[in-house]
Amino acid sequence: MERIMTLPRLTGLEYYWFGKSQSIVSVYAHHRHMEIDPAIADVVLTIKNDAKSCYTGPQSLRRLAERLDNEAADATFMEALSVLDDGKHVEASRRVEAMRCLSSRFLASADELQAAKERPLI
Repeated sequence: MERIMTLPRLTGLEYYWFGKSQSIVSVYAHHRHMEIDPAIADVVLTIKNDAKSCYTGPQSLRRLAERLDNEAADATFMEALSVLDDGKHVEASRRVEAMRCLSSRFLASADELQAAKERPLI
């Protein structure tokens, strides 16, 4: 029997963050002149600040990062199976690049928030 791996469900706030992330991924994929760092900086900062106010902020950021990473893997797999013209190939590659970049930034933010939580109060 084949087992299908399922991802944990996202909470309402995490789903909202995922939607914001997907929006910037889409914009970045369609605008070749955009650079990745400035394109995602605002959304990463906004989501990190939201996560600071949540007790489960670090865990939520990790779930979001995992979801984006899995979306990137799925997109890479689908791109490998399809025959795309050069324009669509560049768009798909930029989409994957943005998802992976966001995922790594959210993981780093989760680590920062976790470390801040564990620091003793003076």
